[in-house]
This record gives sequence, C-alpha cells and structure tokens, in this order.
Amino acid sequence: MMDSHPQSNLKLPSRRAVMLGGIGVGFITLVYLGWQFANGWIAHDEGLLGHTAERTLKGEMPHVEFQDVYTGLLSHLNAITFRFLGMSLASLRIPLLIGASFTTVVWYWIALRFVQPVLASCAALACLAWSFPNYFAALPSWYILMLASWALWALLKFHESKARRYLLLAGILSGLSLLFKIVGLYLVAASLFAIWIGRLTYNSDERTNGDSPNNPDKQAVLLTMALAAIFILLASILIGKHLSFSTAIYFVLPIACVMGAVVMIYQRSNTNLTSSIQDCTIYLLSLLLPVAIFALPYGLQGQLDLLWQGLFELPKARLDQAAALPPFGMWALGSVPLFALVLLSGRLPQSMSLPLTVTVALAGAAIVILSSTPIIYQAVFLTVQSSLAVICILVCFHANRDDADVAVVIVAIVAASIGLTQYPYSSGIYFCYCAPLAGLTLTAVVGRTTKYDKPLWASFALVLVLFGVLHLNFKNPRRIGTRVQQLDNQFELNTARSGLTIMSAEQLEYNSILQQIANHSEPDDFILAGPDCPQFYFLSGRRNPTVQCYDLFRAHQLGGQEALEAELKELILEHDIQVFILNQLPEFSSGYTDSFLKWIHQWGVGLRVIGSGRFAVIRKKPADTQTN
Repeated sequence: MMDSHPQSNLKLPSRRAVMLGGIGVGFITLVYLGWQFANGWIAHDEGLLGHTAERTLKGEMPHVEFQDVYTGLLSHLNAITFRFLGMSLASLRIPLLIGASFTTVVWYWIALRFVQPVLASCAALACLAWSFPNYFAALPSWYILMLASWALWALLKFHESKARRYLLLAGILSGLSLLFKIVGLYLVAASLFAIWIGRLTYNSDERTNGDSPNNPDKQAVLLTMALAAIFILLASILIGKHLSFSTAIYFVLPIACVMGAVVMIYQRSNTNLTSSIQDCTIYLLSLLLPVAIFALPYGLQGQLDLLWQGLFELPKARLDQAAALPPFGMWALGSVPLFALVLLSGRLPQSMSLPLTVTVALAGAAIVILSSTPIIYQAVFLTVQSSLAVICILVCFHANRDDADVAVVIVAIVAASIGLTQYPYSSGIYFCYCAPLAGLTLTAVVGRTTKYDKPLWASFALVLVLFGVLHLNFKNPRRIGTRVQQLDNQFELNTARSGLTIMSAEQLEYNSILQQIANHSEPDDFILAGPDCPQFYFLSGRRNPTVQCYDLFRAHQLGGQEALEAELKELILEHDIQVFILNQLPEFSSGYTDSFLKWIHQWGVGLRVIGSGRFAVIRKKPADTQTN
C-alpha cells in the first residue's frame, strides 16, 4: 500500500542523532566555504553584480533606469549588502555564505526523510561538493537552488502533515525565486504538481465503483494526464530550435518521466479534487504576495510595461545568442551501472553486501585517482551530468510499485524542473546549479528500496564527495566538465571595491587599466566600457552612460548592432566621454563593427595597458587633434 509516512520503513533516529547531523553538515559547510570565501572571480559576472547593486543603491530602478539582466531582487539585496557591509565584491558573498550553510542543513533534513542520519549527512555533503564550492559567486542561480531546496522541504512537510501553512511558505519562496530570476517559473510549475499529488492516499477498500463514468478519481486522472502532457509540451517548446536528441535526453526526458510517475501514482490513489484545487489556489495567492510587493513601485510609476519587457522580452536575446548546448545524450548510458545498482542492491543476499560495498569503494577510489587524467575526468563528469534522466526513470519504476511513496515523486518533480535552468547555457557549472536536487532524488529512491545497504550507499556518496573536493571545488569554473585547472588566486586589486583574490596576470592587467582610468577621468565621471565588461564601471567608481551591462540586450531592444553603435556614438559626444575601454573578445554580445572601430580610433588614441591584450583603453584626443 502507499506509504504516507516519510519514515515508515526506517527505524526512527534519535533526536540527538538528528541534531548532531544537522549541526555537523552546517558547520562543515560554513568552515569549508568560509576558508575559500574570497577565492577567484569571473570578472564580468562579479562586475555585473556590483554595478547593478551600486546603481540600485543610488536610487535607480532596475528595468527602468538600467537593464537588469535578472528580475531585480538580487540587485536590491546586493544594494542592501553594500549599505551595511561595505561596497566591495567580497561583501556580496556574505549572504551567499549564510544561505549556503543553511541550505546544506535543509538538504540533510530532506534526505533524512528517506535514510538514516549518517547516510543523510553523506548525501548532504555530496550535494555540497557538487554545488557552491565550484563557483562561489553571488549569482541568482545559487539563490534559485537555495529557494527551490527550501520550497521542496515545505512541499514535503505539506505532504506529510496536510497543513496549509507549508503551502503559504512554499508559495512565498517560489515568488521570491521569480524575483531573483525568471526561471523561478520552473519551481512554480514543479510546486503545483507537487501540491497536486500532495494529498494522495491509497484506499483499495473504498474504490468500489472504479468503472463508473462519473467516478471523481477518473476525472482527476484525466485532468492530471492533460496537465502532465501540457508540461511536457511546454518543456519541448522551451528548447525550441535547439530541440535534438541530446537536449531531449537532458531536459525533456526527466520531465516526461516524472510526469509519468505522477500519472501512475494518481491511477492507484484516491484524492479530493476540490481540495487539490484549493491547495493550488492558496499556493498561487501566497506566491503573488512578494511579486505584488516588488511590482508595486513599477505600477505606481506606470512602468509595468518596462518590467514586463525586462522579464520576458529581453531574455529572448539570451536564448538566441548565449547558448551552449549539452553534451551528447548517449553519455546517459554511463549511468546504467547506477541504474542496476539501485534496482539490484536491495535484492541481493546478505552475503553479497560486503563484497559489493568493497567493490564500489575500490572502483570509486580508482576513478577519483585516475580523474586527474582529462579523459577520465570528462567521462566521469559527463556521466554524472547526464544522470538525472536515469534517476527519473528509476522514479518511474518506483511509482509503479504498490508501496510507492509520493514523497519520492515530489522530490523528482522539483529536480527535473530545476534541471531546465541549464538551458540555454549548459556548460559544466550550470549542472552544479541543479546537481544537489538530482542527488536528493537518488537518495529518495535508494531510501525507498525494499532493503537498502547503508555502507554501500555511504561509500558511493563519499566517492562523489572526494571527486568534488579534489577535482571540482575552488578550481576554474570555466573549465568544469572539461578539465581540472587549479588557479593561483593569491593577489588583490588596488581598490577597496574588490576584496577578492585573483591570479597575478589578471591583477596586473586590471590594475593597469584602472590606473589609466584614474589618470584620465575623475571619480563619478562617465566612461564607456564594452561590449560586456561592466566590471570597469564598478571597480573604478565611474558612471555608465548607457542603460545596459551587456550589449546584446540593448541591441535586441533597438533592433540591431547598427542602431546600438549609433546610440553609443551619441552618448560619447553627449557626455563628453574621456575614456573608452574596448573588450576585443566579448563572450556574449557581438563585437563592434569595423566602421564603429574606425570611428573610435579617429575619436581617441590608445593608451598603454599591461596584460593579455583582450582590453584596449582609448583616451579622447585633444580637441585640436580631432578628425572627422
């Protein structure tokens, strides 16, 4: 029969063991992340965070006075951080450190619903090793992961207790996720399906009229099938022009599997359709509360159209240009041993437990050691990266059992939905933004096997921890998934606005550029930097004459590169710009045209800059030497 209690097939742990486990994982996270708190950066990411926060702190409204790449709440949070903790990039990581430490404890609480404290601690630490330490920058994707994890806990509590206060909490958390980044919509969709099955109960004795056409269960199943089909269709439409075998495996298949699990659960359960609709309504109303508070200033100023454009129109430029598709979908076959291990480990005789555990531990240790070789490292990472589809297939197998646990499906729904955040930029680091939820889904499936082997799965989790610590954590985030690159981040910039340690070559280059900016402009002057290098505005304390941080969004808004460059010329003349920093290798936006570059070199003269040659600093020529 359907298990409605999260610990019904486990010996309940003592309160002391539970508390010690939670305190332990929280403390380890705080110390581990704090140890490398200021280590490294990706300059344009940090510059974007700092620059938008400073503009917000000065009273500018995101999406009105400037184009916020995200929804806007992060800019407000960072502005508050600047106000109370000081204006430096290092300050922005303090809220992230606090949130990450608490989130690891939440992962432990979620895992504890399925496994004993020791294994729950191992699972939480594995989630940690594959997430925050791999790129410890205060980006909205981390906040989406944190809020999704907290909302998942609330959804599980609702399923367990049926107390609607947890729906209110989940709704507020989901609303906040939308305010950090519009992909919070994926959490909203996941939460609605989790709530939809949250009241399911199994009642074989009372289901006597199953063939009746007016049976409410049949209506509920048909409605559920329709909603599931719509979600799968929307996921396919999201991928759009990039729909392929690989994107289907990485993004559509997990959604299809969890929707199949939802339907299978529904077909064998009794529910109150009216109560489910009421639950979803309560959730949506609580979700609207933070959204309405955030949108109120825009409404009072008649600027809701600009907010809408910033949230839904401009992201189309990101889908068109900032795309990095996932690896070949056949890498999912690498997870077949994991699939077999989950299905078979609980059915093997007791005499096989120790040999299997030793085999997994030794094989894992060998993989960790050999992963210093790039090809082995890539194979391991890509296998784990593609494992969500296989894990969701396991959820389907679980949902087809008579003793299926709705809580397992709830965890899988959130994991599969948040997995969509990897699109359209599916580089290795983007997997880290959803990897913990995939790990929690695997933990839930393992914990609900007939008889799971604790030493075996603890060994498996520790292998993941070791791989993460040795080959992922505090390395170059740009290379995650392709090769291990240790960065020698021991140097600081000559500005109090940084506070981060970076590589020597970057320090020399940026110090050289910042010195030239200081030599040829005054504090709070306008300068121009582009494409895609907002870090120079923030680090130098100079003002940005444009509304954009990344040129691709403004070009999309104006209708093309030619219109963008015409606007830049006007701004240079209107604000009497003295210094222009040219990014000659932009990562996202298109480079400037030859005609614009010719105009710039007629307008100014190049200054000497130490470094890679990626950036050129151009100073306005004296008036008597200007040429038309």
